[in-house]
Amino acid sequence: MKTLGEKFRILRQKKGVNQKAMADLLEISIPAYSKLETSITDPNFSRINQIAEVHKLTLRELLDVGEEGVSEQTQLIDQLKQKVSELESTVIRLQGKVIDLYDQDDRRNGK
Repeated sequence: MKTLGEKFRILRQKKGVNQKAMADLLEISIPAYSKLETSITDPNFSRINQIAEVHKLTLRELLDVGEEGVSEQTQLIDQLKQKVSELESTVIRLQGKVIDLYDQDDRRNGK
């Protein structure tokens, strides 16, 4: 699991800005921001909220940020949706086979 500092770095890099630009957006010094990214300083709630707002994320989305800068939870949800879709297709295909078998049975029994 990523530290908050690592998540801040991932988001900053995804945004394509340097530490100075992030520090300016947060209205703090470059060293203060650097300490947040390196986890030397633990951010308070209002700072975490401010960083989420800068990245246009909810707090939950910020806390779920993964390696690629995409919510790990969102990735998991997308994978599960894909799996459900595949399983639904399989169920539909199997239902068709069951119907075909009933039809074959009816024809054999003269119905």
